[in-house]
Amino acid sequence: MRWRLHVVASPDRAWRGRIVEVPAQGIRLGRVSADGAPLQIADSTLSRRHLELLALPDNSGVKLRDLDSHNGTMRGGMRVSTAILGDGAVLRFGESVAVLEGDSGGAQAFATPTTDVPGHSVAARRLRGALEAAARDHVPVLLLGATGSGKEFAAQEIHRRSGRAGPLLRVQLAGLAAADLSEAIFGTPQDPGLLHAAAGGSLLLDGLDDLDAASQPKLLRMLEERAVPTHLPSGQDPHAVLWIAIASDAMDHKVRAGEIRRDLVARFRSHTIRVPRLSERLVDLMDLADAILPNPGGEPWTHFLLPETVEALLLRPWLENLREFLAVLRHLRRQYVGARLGVNALPTVLVPSQRPQRTAPAPVSEAPDANALHRLLARYQGNVERLAIHFGRHRKQVYRWMERAGIDELALQHYRRGERE
Repeated sequence: MRWRLHVVASPDRAWRGRIVEVPAQGIRLGRVSADGAPLQIADSTLSRRHLELLALPDNSGVKLRDLDSHNGTMRGGMRVSTAILGDGAVLRFGESVAVLEGDSGGAQAFATPTTDVPGHSVAARRLRGALEAAARDHVPVLLLGATGSGKEFAAQEIHRRSGRAGPLLRVQLAGLAAADLSEAIFGTPQDPGLLHAAAGGSLLLDGLDDLDAASQPKLLRMLEERAVPTHLPSGQDPHAVLWIAIASDAMDHKVRAGEIRRDLVARFRSHTIRVPRLSERLVDLMDLADAILPNPGGEPWTHFLLPETVEALLLRPWLENLREFLAVLRHLRRQYVGARLGVNALPTVLVPSQRPQRTAPAPVSEAPDANALHRLLARYQGNVERLAIHFGRHRKQVYRWMERAGIDELALQHYRRGERE
């Protein structure tokens, strides 16, 4: 495991977006000075020697130690003197905000961000690699992911990387009857349809898991028979088109339940790619903000937000992914009147009803009981990072406690939506 600190926001422009490796011997960060820390940031709110990060001997995490700084070091919104950090830990020191990320290997390739898949996270790099592999082949591709995770952007990335001269065209499959499906794709003598229009390009089948049961055999035949209808121009080959389908992350469940034909999905299994949730790409959050809703003049979003606001955005679970994030960005843009926006400018739903205590407690020595875990999950709206800070333990330990208490991901989602007390 390699550990990297991604600086998401900083008053020092040279540090904004910088990635720092955390070696076994550790690193120290602090304010620029003649005898300051080896890694110096131009930030007057930092102490000369502010904090130290040290990879644990077994590489299972990173130890944070505040070096008696004047303004302190925040982890997940709470001031800490020492802490054991894991993947996704959010830190604020001075006016800089950073996210710690672990890389178990294979994420160094495809490091260059693109328009459709921006960011430097492990998840973004792996996604770009998988999309590149799919773009090189000429077989159907299936993109799976939660609502709003950016599957359409991933499809655009495949199309661009394939180098195809034709366009990327989209057909919405939900509610499409078999006759309408055939007409939309293969067309009629009067209207050649999308397959003809997308010649030399890509055809995006949106909502494969929502396709009507009667239409599924029709689409399967289209993919298997590779027949060219007689009304298409002579020599027109439908295989000049790259078929890309997108579906929700419930696809496999629907296949097991018999709602989606297994043989239809099998046509896309050569390249089935999962598009990660926004919560898996926290490192990329502000890069995504700049990509999906650029500010006038090209200034980055962090230029308009106070560090506490960036921190609050990073701590949000983002259940609706990019759709929810875009709505929040639009809200913030409406609030901007010239001064950097604080936490109070965020929509009410993003401001915790109970602010976390400003100083983390000493680590607990015994596992909490199930009732205590449920109570704290309700208090912190399902934020496991906040629970880890509350107990002074590594987040992996909290997940182990939750597993023993029978608290699964579904229960966490309920707490994050505020649906359980």
